[in-house]
Amino acid sequence: MRITFLGTGSIIPNPKARYMRSYSSILIEIGGEKLLFDIGPGTLTKLHTLKINTQIHPDFLFLTHYHIDHTLDYIPLVKSRHFNQKTCDIGIGKPLKVFGPPGLKRWNKDIFHNVREWDYMSKELNYREVTNCTEIKTGTITTTKNWKVSCCAIDHDNGIAFRLDSNGKSFVYSGDMGYDERICKLGKNADVVVIECSFPDKKSLNGKHLEPELIANLAKIGNFKSIILTHLYPIVHGKEKSIIKTIQELTDCKVSIAHDFKTSAL
Repeated sequence: MRITFLGTGSIIPNPKARYMRSYSSILIEIGGEKLLFDIGPGTLTKLHTLKINTQIHPDFLFLTHYHIDHTLDYIPLVKSRHFNQKTCDIGIGKPLKVFGPPGLKRWNKDIFHNVREWDYMSKELNYREVTNCTEIKTGTITTTKNWKVSCCAIDHDNGIAFRLDSNGKSFVYSGDMGYDERICKLGKNADVVVIECSFPDKKSLNGKHLEPELIANLAKIGNFKSIILTHLYPIVHGKEKSIIKTIQELTDCKVSIAHDFKTSAL
């Protein structure tokens, strides 16, 4: 299992960061299959940078919720599935299997049918031919011979957290979330938990998000083996070492911070 962080920031860009942080997306590669978790703005460009043909890949797309910083490149991805990327001829690409919280099918239809300026993708390209949408809530959602994905609901605007198990290793992705111990059950004893850390401390915490002390408590309850922090707002800049120290003082798990194009293997 190879993990590549395509986007590790928030809705607000941070030009001062040592590493560029763009909008949320994580690529998982298992054998020849490519699984994408969230698809924020700029994801397609990053996939092409990695020499990935988006007419064929990703094979699966898992959406944590429908905020634009997690979903906006879904539209060009679906359109690009119709084009041969060498000849630019119009055709039908490999069907994309999409999993998301309740409302996925309506959201999909709203984009490609109910927005008048975009309905040519329904009339001329027929988006239904390249999307296979499944709405999910909790439990095991799809299984192949090489891996299994399960999920649970979390506290962030109809949000979902995901767990991927493959070859005895486990990866968990929180998406955006407020404090919610349901992720502890989903992520019990997980090898890697990628979890949001939008704010550097309790004082700055705003909205349904997390800060280091809350993350540490979740890690202890879930017995996470390691955590990788993502979805960092610009307010985190310059406080990364302090964040890691706070979590490490409160829990035994390994802690690191993601940046765009960071890779990890399980």
